[in-house]
Amino acid sequence: MRWFHFSGFRRGWRAGGLASVLLLSGCASPPPPKPPPKPAVAPPASGALSEKAKQEQRQSILKVRSGTLNQLYKLKPLTRAEIEQAAGYGVFEINGLNAVLAGKHGRGVVQERSGKTTYMQLARTDIGPGATLRPYWQVLVFRDARQLSQFASAGSPADAAAMANVTVYQMNELGVSTPSNLGARYFRDPDLN
Repeated sequence: MRWFHFSGFRRGWRAGGLASVLLLSGCASPPPPKPPPKPAVAPPASGALSEKAKQEQRQSILKVRSGTLNQLYKLKPLTRAEIEQAAGYGVFEINGLNAVLAGKHGRGVVQERSGKTTYMQLARTDIGPGATLRPYWQVLVFRDARQLSQFASAGSPADAAAMANVTVYQMNELGVSTPSNLGARYFRDPDLN
């Protein structure tokens, strides 16, 4: 057996051998990807609010409640005594957004004399699709404690103005107090209670 010792052949073999090793290594499967790290805290379910967001929304509603009551007391001073003697009251802010928004047109809070607070939502029932609403504020004064408790726990499928033992005050952006004759449905806010 004869050994050839040509430097050109040796260089050619090295380059060819190296190229084939590189080609073969490119065909090998890459290592499986590492799974992403699991978050320390599971994200909230879709549509669920964080505790911070709940607190912010509650504070916003309570701020509207205070402002609305103060405006009502300026316009009708005797309502202060009426509300203080009542079984409880509700204050609602009805937004001026387009009425197509998933049937929710406002939000508010019901305060019972016992101190219990219930956050509520409101849907207008007297408007058609595409109608626009002007913002207004509504104060419901409940004289019957049982009726108030039922309203706070189950809401109402009818406008509060049609309910016995309930007085309704309504104010628009000009601050004018007017009687309410608008159809609305009230229900508990599932996120804030």
